Amino acid sequence: MTSIPSQMNAHWNPSPPGASLDGAHALTKREAPQAATLTTSADLMSPQELAQALQVNFEAMLDPRIGGITRDSLQRVADEQPLNGTLPTQEQIEIAQELLKRRDLFTQLSNAGQKDGLITRDELAISSQDYQHLSDRGLIDQVGKFFNEYGGGDEYVNFNELKEAAGEVESSKTYTPQERGVAKELLKRQELLDQLDIGVGFLGFAGKQDQRFDRTNVEHTGRNSSVESRYPG
Repeated sequence: MTSIPSQMNAHWNPSPPGASLDGAHALTKREAPQAATLTTSADLMSPQELAQALQVNFEAMLDPRIGGITRDSLQRVADEQPLNGTLPTQEQIEIAQELLKRRDLFTQLSNAGQKDGLITRDELAISSQDYQHLSDRGLIDQVGKFFNEYGGGDEYVNFNELKEAAGEVESSKTYTPQERGVAKELLKRQELLDQLDIGVGFLGFAGKQDQRFDRTNVEHTGRNSSVESRYPG
């Protein structure tokens, strides 16, 4: 799935007062959305801006029965109906109405991870290449997606290949920004990386720690990883 290209955001200000904006109101990769103020109508927002708006207003758009944003939950917000006991704001209503109009964007966001028609925080993190906020399971799922690219078609991906993908070691290979971003984030999560390394061995016992992993380890680690979002709050 192609991610939404990053764009400088001239209409959307998610930063707290006093924050440095470097001349543009952009949501950076290294900060989580905390508060937001619309300074233009939702119909003029870029795809990146709408994705950011969903990140900021996620709880207001969330279907509490399912744990994600659906077309039905967006429709209720667009119809000014409360999802979690609180009436949506006018900004939230406009955001929901606009996303319902852009059917292709909804499909893109909901298919960024699991193709289930559900927009989760992991989907939004993948779409904006904001991998630091992926859950452990979401990150491992992305590692599985890029397994062949990292390992060059081999049965295993070793840690040196992972470092090549992350740009920490020189390589003759070329990698997409998504492949690089996932590799970089995995290398930062040492505990998760160790779990992936050890994985599962013969008869379901723990494998050995040898600085490499195969698809079985990816699947095992994914099943046993946290689904907790890393967005604060």
